[in-house]
Amino acid sequence: DHVILATGGFAADRTQGSLLEKYRPELLQMPATAGAFSTGDGIAMAEAIGATTRDMEKIQLHPTGFVDPADPSNPNKILAAEMLRGVGGILINQLGERFCNELGTRAYVTERMLNHNRRFPFSKFWNPNRNSRVPTFSLILSESAAIEAQRHVKVYSKKGLLSQFRGLETLAQHLKIPTSTLRKTLQDYRSAAAAGIDQYGKRAFENVPSDDMDSETFFVGEVTPVLHYCMGGITIDTQGNVMKEDGTMVEGLHGAGEVTGGVHGNNRLGGNSLLECAVFGGIVGRNIPIGESRAPPQSESNRKKPRSPTAPVEILPKEKLAIHNSAKDCWVAIHGKIYDLTTFAEHHPGGAKSIISLAGSDGTTFFNNVHSKAMLDRLQHYLVGVLEVKDESMEENSYDAEANSKELRAVSGEELKEHSRSQDCWVALHGVVYDLTEFSMYHPGGSYLIQKLAGKDGTDKFAVFHPEEKLEMVKRYAVGRLVEKEGVMALQNQR
Repeated sequence: DHVILATGGFAADRTQGSLLEKYRPELLQMPATAGAFSTGDGIAMAEAIGATTRDMEKIQLHPTGFVDPADPSNPNKILAAEMLRGVGGILINQLGERFCNELGTRAYVTERMLNHNRRFPFSKFWNPNRNSRVPTFSLILSESAAIEAQRHVKVYSKKGLLSQFRGLETLAQHLKIPTSTLRKTLQDYRSAAAAGIDQYGKRAFENVPSDDMDSETFFVGEVTPVLHYCMGGITIDTQGNVMKEDGTMVEGLHGAGEVTGGVHGNNRLGGNSLLECAVFGGIVGRNIPIGESRAPPQSESNRKKPRSPTAPVEILPKEKLAIHNSAKDCWVAIHGKIYDLTTFAEHHPGGAKSIISLAGSDGTTFFNNVHSKAMLDRLQHYLVGVLEVKDESMEENSYDAEANSKELRAVSGEELKEHSRSQDCWVALHGVVYDLTEFSMYHPGGSYLIQKLAGKDGTDKFAVFHPEEKLEMVKRYAVGRLVEKEGVMALQNQR
């Protein structure tokens, strides 16, 4: 028999007697990107039957883990991917000053961050007294940087980890930094970009903030150094066999991934973790003999079959749909069919929240923003019924009929300008004013592309990317027709 250990590292275990306390006690107060599973159980089990370990003191610190404003003290952080710095993200400290080459190695940027602690520059040993606060910093992206990293920015914004601000002054107010200080920092950065090098040796400057900083759109998140990867673990050979102290193999025991040690040396290169899993997982998988399955065959009566597309389904009124409106009982209507997505939500690649927010309602609009109708074939197993349509003249989606029948009032340009914030986002498109506050959060291209048009006529920019027919997607959000001030009365008289 063979056992494969792929249980990960130990960076999330801060309990007494943990591997982290044993090998790097000074890092116990440091947050980590590792999941709750990362407690070193696999390592402990292997050691109990004679396996040896190596490099256990080598733990990688990553410079940018997001601090969630809603839960800042949570020891588990979401990683702020290096891509954000690669596209032009700028790091500043709490004084509003840059302090490093943002494109430097993880070890370099982390050290520059930890140097903000008065003891660290001398000892190069973090938190010896376990009572020093881990410093935090701000990661700032210009609008052009956010557009280049739009998929990442969209995800982080939805999670509340990135915030959007229009103009340097509002950004400075949010960061509690004097506007003059922040302006000088960014102007110096622009000058360094023009010269091709800065005081930290940075030579690549992508998506530099525009000269008109008062009109620039900024995205910002708070970041802090985090424990990211354990280079140490159980010792394996080149075939993934777990080794004993005397150099012999632990018979039938294999390892792959972060549970193993010695693969990455002193500090892992970015991207090599997944590569390690693929390489050693593949080697071990090919070397282990596969026998016949010992599982008893399932009978016809207990084998769960997918729902047949032709199987009859119940017709359900929207009142029945509305009852199932919670995370534990989540029904959603999509294109006239009702699906029980309670269990699917937690496995949804876009996160459970985007589905649970639609519980008990018609989610067709939001589904169409991201997916094609063909995607519904994958949800066939979750189908529970068909949404009842009482009026046969209604279109498939009730909100479409509602939008078609809604009489649009006149909206002046002055009124449109009053709704110019991300939390109150009206945009005029082809003569119609839409309240896109909610829709912007689900926009496939990112919320910022819509929110930067708040309070304006966005027809020209819309036309660059979309045909006019695309407005079908947002017609439920129509609030009125854009008219010149003197034309309001004439339009009302026509009605």
